[in-house]
Amino acid sequence: MKKVIKGVFLTMFLLFCVVFFNRGNNTYENENVIKEEAIIQFEKDLKEGKEIVPSHYITPKKDYNNVASRTALSISHMIEWVVEKGLNKLLDYIVS
Repeated sequence: MKKVIKGVFLTMFLLFCVVFFNRGNNTYENENVIKEEAIIQFEKDLKEGKEIVPSHYITPKKDYNNVASRTALSISHMIEWVVEKGLNKLLDYIVS
């Protein structure tokens, strides 16, 4: 039984580490930057006197997550919350 519990916690810890270190890793192009084509279209619309709506020139951000990454991310958030609460209680106990 101890081996099963150790295995589960080790797996959860490894998933947490993988998600934690990869969550800031932007391997795809930043989607919030206005593309060159959008700038050209904006200038063209401005010259023609069309109504300018900023959302028409910004491409929507794509979601590259899948079920596995969303699950791992939610588990890592849960582990982060538990560790944070535990450390806060420990520090409160030490301070008082």
